[in-house]
Amino acid sequence: MKNSTAPNRKTGRMIAKNLIVLFTVALAAFYGIQAWFTDKQSSDADGINIECHAPDGIEIAVVKHGDPAPTDDAAYKNTIELNSENYSFIDDIKMTEVSSDGYTFYKPPLKQENGVASPILDVDDWDFADSSVHYLSFDLYVRSKSKFDIYLDSKSKISPNAKNLTGENADNKSDFGESGDSKGISRDCVTGAVRFSVANYNTKETKLLWIPAPNIFLNVNTDTTKYSVSTDKRLGESYSHGYYVKNGKWVKTSVSADDGSPLSQVFVANSNGFTTNGDYTYELGAKKKIMTLEKDTTKNDKYTGMVTCNMWVDGEDAEARLALVNGKFKANLVLSKGDVQQ
Repeated sequence: MKNSTAPNRKTGRMIAKNLIVLFTVALAAFYGIQAWFTDKQSSDADGINIECHAPDGIEIAVVKHGDPAPTDDAAYKNTIELNSENYSFIDDIKMTEVSSDGYTFYKPPLKQENGVASPILDVDDWDFADSSVHYLSFDLYVRSKSKFDIYLDSKSKISPNAKNLTGENADNKSDFGESGDSKGISRDCVTGAVRFSVANYNTKETKLLWIPAPNIFLNVNTDTTKYSVSTDKRLGESYSHGYYVKNGKWVKTSVSADDGSPLSQVFVANSNGFTTNGDYTYELGAKKKIMTLEKDTTKNDKYTGMVTCNMWVDGEDAEARLALVNGKFKANLVLSKGDVQQ
């Protein structure tokens, strides 16, 4: 018994040592969300709260995307609370639907036919989405006295706030779907339309494109009372991500795991995220490298790195619909480090 348990204790210590940053995000109140909606309103992002913990010699700082890098040592801390009280740029965010490949973000012009909105594809230029307003985007700075690879850890998760997503006792219950197969649906199923990406705009790389809740799929009906939600999807269209590229006119394309495209190399929709009893964990599932700390030429005793983290509601997704107005979700984003680099 002694020999069999010792390795487990050692593994536990190594895991605890390498988990260096924990983010906790709560995003609430998405008003007017439908799949490419035209009568939309936007929500104040007063529900955003991010807690960051960085033990074991790792320090972190966060700024609004595009703002200058922090120069004050006081900006780097072991614990950060990113919310509207501590970071004023959060107050300006109005989460609304956008289209993106995780690197470039658009607010396309929309047309409405038979009550359904869709992007206008023959327009030469689409407006870029505003990272200060339409989606959450922040630059994450990491520094240490040693050189490390930094990962978004496998235990990172973005999940619905509601405990019960379907049925008569669904939490945060929608006005839609009362007569559907689900017999009631939670607005928090909007999590199925949430996307998260990590990008390095200096090297022009996408480090991660993640669908955190591919298990959730909204089944629509001409009779809105018959809407229903599946929360146990293990394959299908909810495990791919659609976005648009300009090829003469705008063309919709998609990415899925192992489709051979460059973007598929950093794409995650965790089909192995189900527990033995069928519940979905909403976890990333496998750690993804997002940066390597490099020697800071201005501070010889520091190794530093920076990436941009983006979180948005994707207008191409079925769950970005009016039925899920006021949906809420939460996130725990954990960074881990590799071995010391020479």
